[in-house]
Amino acid sequence: MSSSPPPSSTKQQPLTMAADAKLLAEKARSTSQLIDNNLIPSNQQQSSSPSLSDPSSLASLTSLSAKLLQFNQHANTLGDCLTSASTSGVALVLATMLEKGLRRCDEAVGVIKGEVEGLVSSLPKGEGEKGPGENGSEGKAAKKEVDGRVTQEYEDLLIAYARLFIFGSQIVILNQKEQEEWMAKNDVDKIIDDADAAAEKVLAGKSILT
Repeated sequence: MSSSPPPSSTKQQPLTMAADAKLLAEKARSTSQLIDNNLIPSNQQQSSSPSLSDPSSLASLTSLSAKLLQFNQHANTLGDCLTSASTSGVALVLATMLEKGLRRCDEAVGVIKGEVEGLVSSLPKGEGEKGPGENGSEGKAAKKEVDGRVTQEYEDLLIAYARLFIFGSQIVILNQKEQEEWMAKNDVDKIIDDADAAAEKVLAGKSILT
């Protein structure tokens, strides 16, 4: 007597992934907020970070902040769709892709947030004055510059995983047979491969500063 195959999905699994997607969305939003509140001057005031004032650095950070907010929306949408899918379930092949994607993306966004937090903490307070001997110099702190190549890798990651999450949001609301059919299409592999490649670059842990 042969045993029955294991279930391809459970109702709890989509809810767990939905919670992970919501946490990831919040991590992206809070990182964007960290950039806006600490690194980018408003139109009404001068930069509170005089050692980070070159136009290219500010442009890179502004663009990254915007991409983080866009990504936040896509991750939140995925979470909503996964919550809705808890009544019908998610095909195993789709669930496996989304679980891996959420895990890898969370690790990579964690790297981005860590670099932004480190940048904020490294900038001088007040007028940016440092005493003799600090950082091997006297007077004002040396100017810092953001590496635009690294922030571009961050943006590439957010774009790649946004595509993966958009795809997941679109098919997770279908029945499981249709989900499996969509997952069998060739272009799905490229979406996954692009996301994996982008994550690998960010997880290398390059410094955001030049």
